[in-house]
Amino acid sequence: MCVVLWFMPAWTKGIINKFGATRVSEPEVKFIFFVLFFLGGLATTAKSEAVLPAYLIGLVVAGVFLRDKTLVHRMRSIAFAVFTPFYFIKAGLFVSLPALWPAVVIVGGLLLLKMLTKVVGVWPLARLHYMHHREATYTTLLMATGLTFGTISALFGFQNHIIDQRQYTILVTVVILSAFVPTLFAQKFFQPTKDAMHAWGRRYRQRLGVMSVEDTDESR
Repeated sequence: MCVVLWFMPAWTKGIINKFGATRVSEPEVKFIFFVLFFLGGLATTAKSEAVLPAYLIGLVVAGVFLRDKTLVHRMRSIAFAVFTPFYFIKAGLFVSLPALWPAVVIVGGLLLLKMLTKVVGVWPLARLHYMHHREATYTTLLMATGLTFGTISALFGFQNHIIDQRQYTILVTVVILSAFVPTLFAQKFFQPTKDAMHAWGRRYRQRLGVMSVEDTDESR
């Protein structure tokens, strides 16, 4: 997986440049799914989680996706329509509702701990990148989620008998709440205006010395 992750951006970019991103056969999509299934099979054989390679490949090819919006829309449509629902259904089937109510205090404590660590890790960096208090708080709350990797970790621990079903239920509940509760607070109380985010973008680029002519004219 480390070898594939290292070369994956160059391979994907090369296939797009060679075959183009407008062919009906969509060779770049076939290539990405071939790699995903190949690494997923290896992960399953190694008693790991097949979703983990997909998660990491998404990170390393994000720059390629950023420059190719068509590929983003194709992959998003397939992933969210086919693969994502089945994965979360599988993860949800192992949750034990009777074990959840007695552990409400533990869930609340772990959720608070997760939020505090996210604040410590994200809020100072947001302020360091010239965000005002409102924008920094909004960004921190949105970054508080750990739904994908948290679910992968919990499912790996449960299937490999590192944790039991009660512990799995608690961890998955905390992960789901960390994706829902901070986002709700962010949208309700701290959502910045579009102009504020554009102003932060101009301020950030100005501090880096990369302001464009359009930014300069707009600031004036």
